[in-house]
Amino acid sequence: MRRRDVFLLIPWLLGFFLVFDLYLLPSADLSPRLTDVLGVALSLWLLWWFSSRGVHVGPLVALLIGSAIPLMWGLNAFSTGDLPTATISVRWLLAIPWAFALFYMARNPRQRTSVAWGLWWGCVANVGVLLLQYYGFEQLTLDLGLAAQDSLHSSFGSADRLFGMHAHPNGSSAVVSLIVPIGLYLYYVSRTRAWTILVGLGLLMFTTQLTLTRSSLLVSSITILTVFVVFFVVHPSLRRSLRLVAVIALVVLPTIYWFGLPGGAERWQEVRNIEASSSQRLLSNAGALQVSSESPLGRGVDAGKEAMRKEAGGTVTHNAFLHIAVVYGPLLAGLLTLWLLFLTLQLLRGLKTTWLLEAMLALHLFGLFFWEQYLTAPTFIILTSWLIAASMTCMFASLRRRSPAGASPYYQHLDRQAFRATSSR
Repeated sequence: MRRRDVFLLIPWLLGFFLVFDLYLLPSADLSPRLTDVLGVALSLWLLWWFSSRGVHVGPLVALLIGSAIPLMWGLNAFSTGDLPTATISVRWLLAIPWAFALFYMARNPRQRTSVAWGLWWGCVANVGVLLLQYYGFEQLTLDLGLAAQDSLHSSFGSADRLFGMHAHPNGSSAVVSLIVPIGLYLYYVSRTRAWTILVGLGLLMFTTQLTLTRSSLLVSSITILTVFVVFFVVHPSLRRSLRLVAVIALVVLPTIYWFGLPGGAERWQEVRNIEASSSQRLLSNAGALQVSSESPLGRGVDAGKEAMRKEAGGTVTHNAFLHIAVVYGPLLAGLLTLWLLFLTLQLLRGLKTTWLLEAMLALHLFGLFFWEQYLTAPTFIILTSWLIAASMTCMFASLRRRSPAGASPYYQHLDRQAFRATSSR
């Protein structure tokens, strides 16, 4: 294999296994994930790179700032034997080399496209796991490490909700929904044909029929609408935007007509179902706000669950930002909100920004995080860490451009000369 092929294959594999996150000890209830092992390997790579070539400290400092609170909580959890808090804190730390590698590769246009395609095909592979479970091979997915032993088995009415690869129907559908912002990036920036959107939307609609989820479908709709407005009104790309509308009409409307809405129309239209779900979420959100306000430094995982049980009658916050506020404190939750929001706003610059992939992902994650506490999953922890590095670097670059001594930001040219040298061989 030529060096140029390896140069593009590694980003693809990282993107793929970021969302197709295997369980390495299938029989264990708390199995390490493939992303954990790759995080250790990437840590060794980062140490070698730092010692032999040096690294730009900006993204690394940004990641260390974002992981400082989980680090302190992790040290405390190890000393007190709090395994759940220690586990999630270690994953925040292992996300640092992951995020640095993704950030570094995304600065090169071709490697960024390879990462995007790896993520896209990883989402497709997640649908494959759901298909195996749908056709009765649930035990096989557990034995092969394609699903967690402690996955949640739930139903709505008489229909079972498939839990997929990520232990919960909502989590699995949220991972598959990442195919929407990735497909939009490939469509508008990499100029792929409309089939990337067609297939992506079709797989998402199919996934929601198997998992009976609403949030991922609603957030994906907002993502598509926002990107459409940006590229149709703010930065016109009329032909591609009109094709996007045609593709949506071709996939979404026939699917709803033939198969109905996920979980049946009553789940979307019946007032009692909507009120019950809304009141439960509002109660848990209010409880999480109360708990986090009483503990500015956080409570950890187990103590946070116990406080939520006393305050709201349940252990789930139904909001990733509030979950972080309960576990690690409101400061980190507020910073995460600020970082994702700032990166999302870069979308308004359209093709003028070098952060378009990160901006589309930030928009999508920002929406997803208001529905469930997804920042317990390695996939979303790593993605968020990548976006933290991108957001803080983008902030720094914006301040530098406004400075009289400001120059062209270093990150726009990371490794471009190396890529040209490699691709010419």
